Amino acid sequence: MSLNRRDLLKSALGGVALKALATGLPLGTFLAPRPGRAQAQGPGAMLILFTSGAGDPINANVPGTYGTGAEQVVHSPDAAMAPTTLRLSGRNYTAAKPWADLPQATLDRTVFFHHATFTPVHQDQSRVMKVMGETDDNEMFASLFAKELAPRLGTVQSVPLSLGARSGSELLSAGGQVLANVGPQSIRRALGGAQGPLAGLQGLRDREIDRLYGVFKKSGTKNDLRLLDGWARSRDEVRGVSDSLLGLLDAIDGDDDDNQVVAAPVLAAMNITPVITIKGSFGGDNHNDTGLAAESAQHVSGVARMQRLLAELDRMRSEGLLRHEVVISTLNVFGRTLKKKGTAGRDHNRNHHVTVMMGSALRGGVVGGIELGGGDFQARSIDSTTGAAGGDIPFDATLGSMAKTLGTALGVSSDRLDAMIRVGKPVASALV
Repeated sequence: MSLNRRDLLKSALGGVALKALATGLPLGTFLAPRPGRAQAQGPGAMLILFTSGAGDPINANVPGTYGTGAEQVVHSPDAAMAPTTLRLSGRNYTAAKPWADLPQATLDRTVFFHHATFTPVHQDQSRVMKVMGETDDNEMFASLFAKELAPRLGTVQSVPLSLGARSGSELLSAGGQVLANVGPQSIRRALGGAQGPLAGLQGLRDREIDRLYGVFKKSGTKNDLRLLDGWARSRDEVRGVSDSLLGLLDAIDGDDDDNQVVAAPVLAAMNITPVITIKGSFGGDNHNDTGLAAESAQHVSGVARMQRLLAELDRMRSEGLLRHEVVISTLNVFGRTLKKKGTAGRDHNRNHHVTVMMGSALRGGVVGGIELGGGDFQARSIDSTTGAAGGDIPFDATLGSMAKTLGTALGVSSDRLDAMIRVGKPVASALV
């Protein structure tokens, strides 16, 4: 399922989103331009989620799978994946070199969360997103988070958007409806180019500001006009927004992982949706992977891609193009075996997966750990206060705890999280 140019322009990528981007005004100003009723946007962060039904071996190469208790874990012999020391919240850990090579400023806000997904089936990606049947109304947690955060962030739509679903199981759903995938090239065709909507932002800004001033001047108060002045982007700022976003779109030349990383910040800047999913490749379905070569190569590129995305989001926020915080996270359908086949490849592991989260609301660290079980390694229970392996979050609630920790980092309250997800609890040590 995908959207064509006409569908995109009719949908959230056209109309009110462009007006809000051009003017800097909250979307509610266009949807209901009534003086005296403007509301400030509330706290909350967006989510960009790397998802995959392939079951990539991220879990084999992160802190927590090296050292004491993990001596039997098999790692790639490639020098690019050499065990390397990194520092998280003042404590030393070991991980594959690509993770250790991340800037310290990134590691300071990166959490490695060990948990299970409880399935070895590729087609169960959607079930994992539903915490294996433990979410309200059997909805994907990404959809529940989007619906909760949309009013606070003032986004155009309250359902998530997928940039890189490559199979039916990777497609998002909300309210019982399967959502279409939107590829990066579709976004470029819909918005880019000399005649595209983004190129006309400055003119759109002037027209909309004049129109809204007319509405507020006729029946508003001085405070209403001060609010408009405080919100409105300047002409120079709009020119910068247009040039920057068009430059990003011009760089899109496909729908692969790299191009999704380029497109996602554009959608975040346009305030389209609270949740965007993209494809992330870190070794894929590597049953037969001699010397773990594919795993090694894709880890080097995959980790670099995450860092590139984080750096771009930081840049856009510092320049005023992006007005919300963004959390980056990963979620595969399952992890891989850690010792079973040595360096010949890795099979499916329903009992161990690692979600990597990055964001300003997160405190760098490792949550949980591993132990031998089920013929390989599996995730351990977790202490909900310290994040240490062994504690009050049992093994069968680790997936729900991961989702609740992620939701808390996005700004979702504990009461709402408990209503959305029936199992687990947030891990306090992972949160600022």
